[in-house]
Amino acid sequence: MSKADESIKKQAARWYMRMREAAADAPERTVFEAWLLSDHRHQAAYQLIADTMDDFTSTERLKELSSALSQKAYFEQSTRRKKVSRLGSGLAVVLVCVGLGLLGHRQYQHWQATPLSTQVQTTAVAQIVKRTLDDGSVVTANANSALEIVFYRHQRLVKLSRGEAIFEVTKDAERPFVVETQQVKVTVLGTRFAVNQLNRKVRISVDHGRVQVARADGTENTLILHDGEVAEIAQPTAVPAKVDRNAADSFSFATGHIVFDRADMSEVAETVSRYRKTAVSARFPGDDSPRVNAVLKVSELEDFIQTLPRSVPVMLENRQDQLVIKPAR
Repeated sequence: MSKADESIKKQAARWYMRMREAAADAPERTVFEAWLLSDHRHQAAYQLIADTMDDFTSTERLKELSSALSQKAYFEQSTRRKKVSRLGSGLAVVLVCVGLGLLGHRQYQHWQATPLSTQVQTTAVAQIVKRTLDDGSVVTANANSALEIVFYRHQRLVKLSRGEAIFEVTKDAERPFVVETQQVKVTVLGTRFAVNQLNRKVRISVDHGRVQVARADGTENTLILHDGEVAEIAQPTAVPAKVDRNAADSFSFATGHIVFDRADMSEVAETVSRYRKTAVSARFPGDDSPRVNAVLKVSELEDFIQTLPRSVPVMLENRQDQLVIKPAR
């Protein structure tokens, strides 16, 4: 038997096992039918396996084999039975290999999906934390941020649920470093980049290296960022897009600075809230918000907030639980 015929027989055996378990409306049945119709050898191999397995599992056949048949009847069928036996032995080996392969694959997937380590990093208001991970990568979490860091055998995963962080990733070709938010999935091998999770969007800034940015669901419109490039994604259903921004601005919090570049009041409020016990919110209809450009030290934050109405048409309203930025009357 040629290698091609042997391969077809193994494929047929796998399809036979899969189709026995598949539901009538399973999507893989369409794939199976396409495979079956693509080559007459596929049809012949599958039919032979199906007939053989039906023969082996038939109750009548088992009764026949166990009944006291005459020697004459037995030997008259011996030639055909030997052929079937040889086929059955080969098929049994194939099925055993397939079964072990499936079992091994499941065990391998379970092995890979078992975390090697899990860490949770949260920072309080006005607190910045820098930590070195087990692989040598360094994470700097901005104030009022929350991250879950999970290391697997096949990847290093960080789930950023709130706030902002800088990642200096140690290169490991066997284990990509992945940062996930509700909107976006960022994958790298070795680089320095920052991810800022804002209410209305996520901003990804690359200091150096190469970063792959995709929607959180992993579908379409993958974007590659290089040195000094910035991308934003507005919501889970949107696609990431490059924006004209200075990537270095996203790393400024590590040195105690805040940079606003054409920031609307929503971004201003969310950013300054990371450093204040009393939160700040913005109330502007739609996208009708003034924008600001500013570079300041964290220690100058309160002065910046109080003087904000002098530079843009807004007013401040102090409430019991928060400070509200509103359009000027």
